[in-house]
Amino acid sequence: MREGVFVSAFLLLAWQPRAAQQPAPMPPIEEMYRMPLVYSVPGMDKIEVRREVVYKSVEIKDAKSALKLDAYFPAGAAQAPAVVLISGGGVEGAPRDFRDAGVYQSYGRLLAASGFVAISYSKRYARGPAGTTSGAEDTRDLVAYLREHAAELHLDKERIALWAFSAGGLMLAPFLHEPPAYVRALACFYCVSDVTQDSWAGVPGITPEQVERAAAMFSTANQIHGADHILTPLFVGRAGLDSPGLNRTIDRLVQEALSKNMSIEVWNHPAGRHGFDILDDNARSREIIARAIAFLRHNLAGQP
Repeated sequence: MREGVFVSAFLLLAWQPRAAQQPAPMPPIEEMYRMPLVYSVPGMDKIEVRREVVYKSVEIKDAKSALKLDAYFPAGAAQAPAVVLISGGGVEGAPRDFRDAGVYQSYGRLLAASGFVAISYSKRYARGPAGTTSGAEDTRDLVAYLREHAAELHLDKERIALWAFSAGGLMLAPFLHEPPAYVRALACFYCVSDVTQDSWAGVPGITPEQVERAAAMFSTANQIHGADHILTPLFVGRAGLDSPGLNRTIDRLVQEALSKNMSIEVWNHPAGRHGFDILDDNARSREIIARAIAFLRHNLAGQP
């Protein structure tokens, strides 16, 4: 896979720093892929991991492919609440499975050491409306699989959270449109939260009509705007030095959430880059990650 395509999959949007503050240069892509979180807690080396669990079979380019999950368990725990980690990339053409990226392996260990069953998974998610629809379908089926296999995965099927990163933010929209009672919390780090004409720049054949239809389905901001029901609590981690276009989608999401009096917690990292949780080793990054864990713990505790 060409390096530029991988950058697009990993970060979604081209880097466009604000003029007032220049971010540090981005490291090489291979280095970024391996980078762990800048935050850790005791016990991350004592958790249990089950890898390569097939949750679904699909056809990709006329060939059968297995979509897989990795599960990270608290040592000796049974029926812990589950946190699903949603990456911004898919299996199409990726040099590696996103489950193997340092960031998701670190989050798996961090969450397990914090008392959760953490799930990372592969999905189809090519850029464009069709790929977004496939990614949402696979995410829905992944959650259904977790609930059906809750006993063997040692998770509480009635206490699930979804934590999305970058373009993974669009995968949260269906869970805002029809919030299942068992999804107790949503989290979003430097997430794409709206669909605009710029969302799939460079993808051939995208029409304004396709963008409009996709926005109606996959814009988290639109789902909140149109909601006439109680919405799931949401945590937002915003990177101040992210793409202005991406941050505008987050800002709209926050505005819509406040207009609905939604339970939302927003933490901004003024000097944070897209991927601040691996790129920016400073107190603010660690503070935001720790607060997100506390948010999940609060919302996944006991009965709703």
